[in-house]
Amino acid sequence: MNGMQRSSPASFPRAGFTLIELLAVILIVSILVATLTPVVADAIRSAEVNGCAGNMRQINNGLLIYRTKYGGLPPHSGVRFFADLIARGAIENTKANAEKLTCTGIDKASLAIGTLPWEEWWKDLDLVNGSYSAYAGRDMKNHPIRQLTASGNEPLISDDNDPGMNHHTTTNVLYADGTVQTFELEDLKSKGTLTADETVLKVGPDSPVPDLTKLTLD
Repeated sequence: MNGMQRSSPASFPRAGFTLIELLAVILIVSILVATLTPVVADAIRSAEVNGCAGNMRQINNGLLIYRTKYGGLPPHSGVRFFADLIARGAIENTKANAEKLTCTGIDKASLAIGTLPWEEWWKDLDLVNGSYSAYAGRDMKNHPIRQLTASGNEPLISDDNDPGMNHHTTTNVLYADGTVQTFELEDLKSKGTLTADETVLKVGPDSPVPDLTKLTLD
């Protein structure tokens, strides 16, 4: 045994985490979730606002086609104003086109169209009413408009904000020149258009915004 060295016990890699390490990981994950969740929610809301604005621009393109085909704008008010684009064949009755006639920020199951196949949503104009879409259309009865203009002063379509905000704090509005403008709750409150405790911007004849009084839900 002389001259021989005693070998040290074999060392093995440690398996798993200690309790302190596990708690540290949980803490880090919790901080990341708390930090990123509002960011993700804001990104989703922003995407819905942009998607809705895109829908409205496509509706405006449909109105241009309608005017070319029929020599004027749809004579109906509210949802029927833009539903007529599909009902009269100005634009093709496809799923993509059908979905563009309502807001991206709204669950379609909450609307009357939620119980119907998409190809039936806008096919029969006699069945269409304010419960079919989350958009309000031009009130052609009380505020007729004969042609699309380049002035941008005439609103055609907006979020209906009924029973609540389509986009939490933003309201999209399509104007006759094809632009989409937004109204922000906080801006309207700072200008005194809305009171500090109001959470919804009304659309229709009772709206505090003059442009939006030219639109109707039905």
